Amino acid sequence: MKNHFNVSALTSLSVPVTLGNACGIDFSQDGIFLPVLYGIFFIIGTPLNLLALFGLYKLIQSENVLPVYVINLLIADLIQLLTLPLWIDYYANGHNWRFGPQSCQFMGLFFYISIYSGIFFMCIIALERHLAIARPLSFKYLLNLKFARWIALSIWILIAVPPAIALNKLFPKQENYTLCIEKYPSEGSFITYRLITLLLSFIIPLSFIVGLHRETVRSLMAINRLLSEEKRSIRGLLTLLVAVFVMVLGPYHFIGCLKYVGLLIHNSPCVWEKAMFMPYQLGRGFLSLNSLLDPVFYIFLRKDFRATAGKYLPCLRRVRNRSYRTENVSSSTLDCS
Repeated sequence: MKNHFNVSALTSLSVPVTLGNACGIDFSQDGIFLPVLYGIFFIIGTPLNLLALFGLYKLIQSENVLPVYVINLLIADLIQLLTLPLWIDYYANGHNWRFGPQSCQFMGLFFYISIYSGIFFMCIIALERHLAIARPLSFKYLLNLKFARWIALSIWILIAVPPAIALNKLFPKQENYTLCIEKYPSEGSFITYRLITLLLSFIIPLSFIVGLHRETVRSLMAINRLLSEEKRSIRGLLTLLVAVFVMVLGPYHFIGCLKYVGLLIHNSPCVWEKAMFMPYQLGRGFLSLNSLLDPVFYIFLRKDFRATAGKYLPCLRRVRNRSYRTENVSSSTLDCS
């Protein structure tokens, strides 16, 4: 005999503390994992991003536009990191938001702005590398600092303004509502919205980055004037860009699509919500891993960054300047004074 779950009936009988959780999700499942994970990301990621921002800011003095886009990517990471203490408290207290409905709205807004702006800047970084290598003369006017700053500003406006205008629609402010930007089960219009945003923010950017990676590497191999070390460094940066995009953003978007498609076709949405709760929370938690990986691979793959940062931060001089046998140059290590 089938049990039919009447969501609307249960919602109407629920008390304020259970509003938004008509499915009876057990929020203790992520009560340790997410606070610990976010705590690690915050403690390590915040100084790491600040350090990278400092070093990259010095590089803007040269006519190199790549640091402009990387700086904005790291700013997006930093915004996300600065929201983590409140999310740590939220998850540690069983999805109980204790800072008022308006702060929940803004934390939700900042979280999604940081995610989507980061995706856009990753695409721009891949495009900049492609133009600089494959079409340096045709698009020379695009590779200057003034244009790069306008591009960065435009991305922030494009990402931030629409959700800020629709703030009350996207993240409704509700009194006596302990959940923050969550509701179980999700409703039809929200499911459609999330499916569209998940697809647009992952499938299209991933295809764009992978396509540019392939074309850039092909052009790179045809350039004889570059040393093999430089080629390997550029190819490594692009490969890591794709790898981080897939490994960090991929699980969240894949599980999210699976969750919301399942809600559209499943006869019992609450059964599906319970089944997908922890996988979705795992994917969401590891989104912030980006804030650790972004500064790391830009610090250690970009030789010009290491050289500039080493001038201002002597301890970074311990980083080895690797060379390759093809140039017959031996490795050397600069000691920290």
